Amino acid sequence: MLKKSLRLRTLVAASAGLALASSVFTAAVQVAGLSGMGLAWLAIAVGGAVCVLAAWNFSELCAAFPNAGGVSVYVREAFGSTLSLTVSLLYVVLAWAAGAAEAYVFATVLSVLFRGLPVLSQIPPIVWVLATLGFFFVINLRGVELAGRVQDLMTYTMFGVLLVVSLAAWLLPGTAAGGTGVGAGVGAGAAGAKAIAGVAPGFGSFLQAIAYSVYLFIGFEWITPLVEESEDRMFLPRAMPLAVAGLAVSYALFAEAMATRVPLSQLAQSPTPHLLYGQAIGGNTGLLVLVAVSFLATFTSFNAGMMGTSRLVYAMAREGALPPALSKVHLTYFTPWSALLFMFLVEAVLSVVLIYTGQFTVPILLAAAIESTIYALAALAVLKLRKSQPGLERPYRAPGGAAQPVVTAVLFTALALGVLLPPTPVAVPVGFAIGLAGAWLYARFVAPRLAETSG
Repeated sequence: MLKKSLRLRTLVAASAGLALASSVFTAAVQVAGLSGMGLAWLAIAVGGAVCVLAAWNFSELCAAFPNAGGVSVYVREAFGSTLSLTVSLLYVVLAWAAGAAEAYVFATVLSVLFRGLPVLSQIPPIVWVLATLGFFFVINLRGVELAGRVQDLMTYTMFGVLLVVSLAAWLLPGTAAGGTGVGAGVGAGAAGAKAIAGVAPGFGSFLQAIAYSVYLFIGFEWITPLVEESEDRMFLPRAMPLAVAGLAVSYALFAEAMATRVPLSQLAQSPTPHLLYGQAIGGNTGLLVLVAVSFLATFTSFNAGMMGTSRLVYAMAREGALPPALSKVHLTYFTPWSALLFMFLVEAVLSVVLIYTGQFTVPILLAAAIESTIYALAALAVLKLRKSQPGLERPYRAPGGAAQPVVTAVLFTALALGVLLPPTPVAVPVGFAIGLAGAWLYARFVAPRLAETSG
């Protein structure tokens, strides 16, 4: 049994924590370029509002099924075990993709920080990445209370620092947009967007900007597997919308701040655009401040990712969908140690691969496409379960009646297509198709045999 000890503030911190990743700054530049004319804030606000709709659906589902299996339980109850396991495996792939992209950005930031330092610059960045992953593995292994306290501290500090450095774009002296110094952001929105997306800003590219902005919120619902460790399952319906609202305000301010001080064409060419912004507002001091922001973002992402995804793996193994060895619980700390170890090892391997290949935008967009698909499916699960199980106890019911989940499903289906279609790199839809096919084949042929063997 897992220990019930998580409070509302920690669930908000964990919900926001995975989304507060260094890799989102790159996605924010994509949003700014596609939206153009200083409308990044609007695209992010719309993306956040759409994610709140998804949060309502997840809230109804997790309150009705307070199980660490999360989305695997909801989809199984609504559509059967094969689709449930397929989606759950895609969810784990999403976590790996987002984590690997974060590791790449973290390694790049370390390279910038250690440049010119003879001793530290000789240590490969992957060593630091693996050490950081190992640290958060140990933190999570020692208990959810410790991991939660660490998450509280990092997430709320991150929100505060991000607000301050965003406002610095307008409060500190320096060259503004369109100037001759480091500027030309909002004033050159059209040129920046063309450099990023290959198309001039318009209604179509603005819609794609909203689709890309979904990546900025990826992971807010990953706290649903933590419901078994929450002091009250009704904390989650409050935690997710609060986290999305905080993320939307923070990202909207920061995206506009970056575009105000640095040309979008420059931001788009860097995996660490936030560091360019830091240097633009404060020279080396500003650079170091944004390095600290990046570290906080990476740490919150790694910690929250391990907290949420390990519980999903644990629950699937407990129910026979994955090898039973992944369902082992530590007898002292009451944590799913084997699932945590599995997540750590796979994430470490993928981090090494991505750092040495450099294809960091592909996992970002792949994760956005998978997440949008899952949000649409969760909305459909709400509709199906209301019809098939009308007597099911629902301590929380998503507002808006039947219209809300229908609208949510349509919107996120459109957003998933927006990520998968051109000008998105062809590796993204190919990777999505391979991941979907692989997950379905496992669910259809491997999992049943595994269940028979373990049974």
